Amino acid sequence: RDNRPLISRILELRRAKAALLGYEDFSDLVTEDRMAKNGTKAEQFVDDLYEKTIAAFESENEALMEFRRGLEGEDAPDIEPWDTAYYAEKQRHAKYEFNEEELRPYFPLERVLEGLFATAQALYEVKIVERYAKTWDPQVKSYAIEDRDGTMIAAFYVDLFPRENKRGGAWMNALVSVAYREESPEPNLGLFCANVNPPVGDTPALLTHREVETLFHEFGHLLHHCFSRVEVRSLAGTNVAWDFVELPSQIMENWCWERSGLDLFAAHHETGERIPDELYDKMVRARTYRAANAQMRQLGFASTDLALHRHYDPEKDGDPMAYARKNLQRFSPSRLPDDYAMLARFTHVFAHPVGYAAGYYSYKWAEVLDADAFTRFKKEGITNPEVGRAFRDTILSKGNSEDPAKLYEDFMGRGPELEPLLERAGLA
Repeated sequence: RDNRPLISRILELRRAKAALLGYEDFSDLVTEDRMAKNGTKAEQFVDDLYEKTIAAFESENEALMEFRRGLEGEDAPDIEPWDTAYYAEKQRHAKYEFNEEELRPYFPLERVLEGLFATAQALYEVKIVERYAKTWDPQVKSYAIEDRDGTMIAAFYVDLFPRENKRGGAWMNALVSVAYREESPEPNLGLFCANVNPPVGDTPALLTHREVETLFHEFGHLLHHCFSRVEVRSLAGTNVAWDFVELPSQIMENWCWERSGLDLFAAHHETGERIPDELYDKMVRARTYRAANAQMRQLGFASTDLALHRHYDPEKDGDPMAYARKNLQRFSPSRLPDDYAMLARFTHVFAHPVGYAAGYYSYKWAEVLDADAFTRFKKEGITNPEVGRAFRDTILSKGNSEDPAKLYEDFMGRGPELEPLLERAGLA
């Protein structure tokens, strides 16, 4: 079960592939058709965010150590990696007195779906109606999306509860991608899935706030597929650059944090009351708790991924496990053990011919895009149909028919900026 030799071999073959195809390294091969365009730009992006995060990161970790000393005395030992989550949760509760379970009664599933659909209908001037189609399970529902003129532009299924013949997690599938023809438009067909706790007795299915975010996220992917107006099927919908594909999904999560967005659907399942101001304020304050650590964790994975595919030399650097551990240490709040073996389970990078190899930076890249793009919605109205129409026309309908950098500039009137992400995370 020792897969370390596989890691070395995979990296060797990727270096050989890049050389055969005339690239400087594997990162340049992977990023050529993505927004970053080359490995150097991707690495500069990660380094830039690192420099903008390091001060807050160090401050957070010192504050956590001081918190432990307050509990256990001045001679309390340093926090080990396996202790961090324990003390962080204690500190979070002490600072905010916020328990995420307090929100669950305000998110009954049916109301969340109604609010999700209401958000999309207001933004994109469409109508979402239930349709009665044969499904693979009685709990699966089917809906149609009708455009302003009444034309059905898409249909989709919603499959939200766990069962034995279904995998875990949450995802979206494009079941039918249409090559768009204006003279004879046909509907796209899609599906989005989750695995939330089903209703119990007379109590409806109640979601956590994180599960609400997940539904909005996957529905964002679905809208990207459903609104496609691209004539070449292989370029339609979500078939876009890897570091651009999460923009339509991640931007939808923002509506789960705005008070006016939540008020469309968040109401206590027994009393109908909206989320109390005090609870909402605690939720918003807790959102940025240890945000620098969360960001550093992702940047650590991205940096290590790029380092392995750009700079690692087995002759000079030896064991890739030790090489990765040394790189990850810069991003860790505590000293990593000598046998730290995260790389051996880094499936994003090694479980696929490409996958996220030399592309893990895409997570943060897409976060920058979604935080920046949402500033236009906040400025002009988060359910403003004019902004929604612009987002649909410039991004959601275009698939990969144009360079994603151009599509983004068409919507924002400029290129992406880092500051909105830092501000949202409380790191500006």
